[in-house]
Amino acid sequence: MLPSAHTPDRNNTPSPTHFGSAPSSASSSVTSLSSNVEMEKNLMLVDSSTASYAQNLPAEIIYSILKQITAMSDVYNCSLVCKTWCYLALEVLWFKPGFQSASTLALCSSLLRQEPSTLMFPYPSMIRRLNLSNLSSDIFDSTLSCLASCNRLERITLAGCTRLTDSGVLALLQNKVGQNLISVDLSDVVSVTDTAILAIAEKCPRLQGLNLSMCKDTHEHPESVQIHDESIVKIAEKCPALRRIKLSNCVHLTDRSAIALATHCKVLLEIDLMNCHLISNDALIAIFQHCSELREFRINQCRRILDTAFTQSALATKPPGFYHQLRILDLTNVNAITDQSVAVIVKAAPKIRNLILNKCDKITDESVFSICRLGRHLHYLHLGHCDKLTDRSIIQLAHQCMRIRYLDLACCIQLTDRAVMELAILPKLKRIGLVKCQNITDEAIFSLTNLSRMTNSLERVHLSYCTKLTVPSITHLVRSCHRLTHLSLTGVLPFLRRDFQRFCRPPPRDFNPQQRSAFCVFSGKGVRDLRNYFTRIRPLHNTMDDIPPSHVMPDFRQATMQSLQNDTIYMEIDGDGDVDGDGDGDGDGDGDNDMEDMEDV
Repeated sequence: MLPSAHTPDRNNTPSPTHFGSAPSSASSSVTSLSSNVEMEKNLMLVDSSTASYAQNLPAEIIYSILKQITAMSDVYNCSLVCKTWCYLALEVLWFKPGFQSASTLALCSSLLRQEPSTLMFPYPSMIRRLNLSNLSSDIFDSTLSCLASCNRLERITLAGCTRLTDSGVLALLQNKVGQNLISVDLSDVVSVTDTAILAIAEKCPRLQGLNLSMCKDTHEHPESVQIHDESIVKIAEKCPALRRIKLSNCVHLTDRSAIALATHCKVLLEIDLMNCHLISNDALIAIFQHCSELREFRINQCRRILDTAFTQSALATKPPGFYHQLRILDLTNVNAITDQSVAVIVKAAPKIRNLILNKCDKITDESVFSICRLGRHLHYLHLGHCDKLTDRSIIQLAHQCMRIRYLDLACCIQLTDRAVMELAILPKLKRIGLVKCQNITDEAIFSLTNLSRMTNSLERVHLSYCTKLTVPSITHLVRSCHRLTHLSLTGVLPFLRRDFQRFCRPPPRDFNPQQRSAFCVFSGKGVRDLRNYFTRIRPLHNTMDDIPPSHVMPDFRQATMQSLQNDTIYMEIDGDGDVDGDGDGDGDGDGDNDMEDMEDV
């Protein structure tokens, strides 16, 4: 509810306080924007008729106008118009205060600790949203205790605030803060236990979003995760308005939690159960039965799920298109998935935009034929390690799903140049992954640059371990695709020449010597410099045999050949969804989290 246009007596008008993007003349710290005397003088300079007119505007209209102003310095200037505008400008400035440093946060905390009767403006009740993740290392339990007076707080983000414990969360909720909270983000706060989650369930009846995702390290150390079924079931029972819940890497959760969420929270839009290894068919059957509004569903790495979770659930029995609002489905490493499952999914959810079937190695061309029915709706498709796929299905995919922006076919070892040539017709393709497709030759790469619309859209190309590629085709690719920002060629022998390596970015620190010797990735400035180099100097050596020994990185040939003979050297599959063993979601050994490309589509 907006504040009344009535404000304190003019002689007692305080100076507004605000954060983050204040004008430089007033932003050295969280102090008053001007002194009381200066404010008084500014107000006195305003023509009485103008002030009267400004004061008589309905508060709702003034507030709505001020919210449309993007520059906080302009909002600050509006606060000098009159007392009414000052109050409403403060509502905007304090709606989502930004903290640029720990000192700024400390000054705000000291202000919030004061007795409300000593404040001329109710600053704590003006705060609606808080994001403290950028100061995560400076957030302690005592910080949250200062926020207990923010009784209109709606959203709070504490991602990565690893120094927080249950005590901080309990202190935050001790008064009436929880009554209006609709979103809480505690991702990667590993010290939080069931105690805090139970308190959230009891104190936050309007909760709509809860993020309890744990960092990837907890996958290797499950004892560090202290969230169990008891607290999640209570969340489901006490927060029926819940719409989004993220529980990735909460490894102790079982079907009990998922069934409770599906049964009590029937308006769920997003469920993330990544790496919840104890989830099985019963959970999926309940979710498909009750959550008809689901838009995003992630169950990657849940290996207990069988084919029947799809073929014998409501997904198969409901009318075609019943789950038409489902946009994102991640089934990474749910390797019991078959062609029949994929057919059921596409029939029930015909408007899927992002479909991830990475490491679902039982699917064949028939699955891709089913996926083709998604047509123009499909933007993102990950089929890595689906080694039964052939050119036949990929060619049809290229002709029927013309809006694909991201396509990953890593380790689809049966694909040849013919499939890549057909993919070249995709007008919106931004990212293509062909890691370890060893049948790919220069002809396929040249085909990618034959059409101008492809050269104008392609931004990221992953060709690691495509060992038949040579310098001329890559030169043509780099020079033709002016929007290219990332090129991975790890394991491609001709590109370990020293004149190329100077443009390559450093390998990740945790790579062993063999991985470092094969590493070859160009990103950002490295791609631009490589392009300029190709433009200035025609490469003198196009094959490995022509390169003088001094131009080749030591031990590269031997390391790469060992890698190709034994995948576990560079491409070891682990439980994190990556294929190089470094646990970062990187699919080609180039040090990237390839799944982040999903944000581009």
